Formats: sequence, C-alpha cells, structure tokens
Amino acid sequence: MPRESPPRFISIWGEEARIRQLLAILLDNAMKYTPSSGKIEVAGGYRGHSVYIRVTDNGSGISEEDLPHVFERFYRGDKARSRAEGGTGLGLSIAKWIVEEHGGSIQLDSQPDHGTRVEVLFPRSKRAEP
Repeated sequence: MPRESPPRFISIWGEEARIRQLLAILLDNAMKYTPSSGKIEVAGGYRGHSVYIRVTDNGSGISEEDLPHVFERFYRGDKARSRAEGGTGLGLSIAKWIVEEHGGSIQLDSQPDHGTRVEVLFPRSKRAEP
C-alpha cells in the first residue's frame, strides 16, 4: 500500500482574522460560481521570498470586459446572477485590501465557462512596522 506524504504547512505573517476572512472570500466565490459537479483546488507554498496561495476552479468564469473591474467596490459583472447568489460586490475588493495591508499582491485570471484562478502572494517574512 502506498504511503501518504505528510501534510505540508505554510506560514503567513499577518492578522489571523483577516487571513481567515481572505480565505473565506476566495473559497466562497469559487463555491458560488462552480457547479456541484465542478472542481475547486487550493494550493500553497513558497516561491522565492514569497508565500503563495492559489484557488482555482472550473466554474462559470468571468468575462474579459469584467476582469479589469473585479476588485472595485460594489462591482458585479452579471447583475442578475449576483443578486440571485446574494453578492454585494464587496468580496474581492475586501480581499485585495487585506492582501495589500499585509504587503502582498493578488492576481485573478479567468475565462468564461472555463473557470477562475486567484493567486495571492505574501512576503515570506514579517513586514517591518513603519
């Protein structure tokens, strides 16, 4: 019987409640726009001097015209679907704020009917206080 590899953990410096909120936002969006037969993957690790977290789904995706606006407050691409799902258009703007407050960056790539990939990069070491 093949041996399972032990779980791998990553460390992120930051405010625990905000990091939890960030993860909840990213996973909630992935679950909201991915059908029950779809797939959501969460990955994380170290890349150079950064810690990355990536959430990928094969859900409905985001149109090219909406992509430049996804981090704007109250922006909802498909107004009818967002209302039906209960979205306010704040989730990704809050996610971006959390990431930037921790000295990181967030990037989103998406294709309609193929899914979305969100990648967050955080500094690997604690940020110096001003």
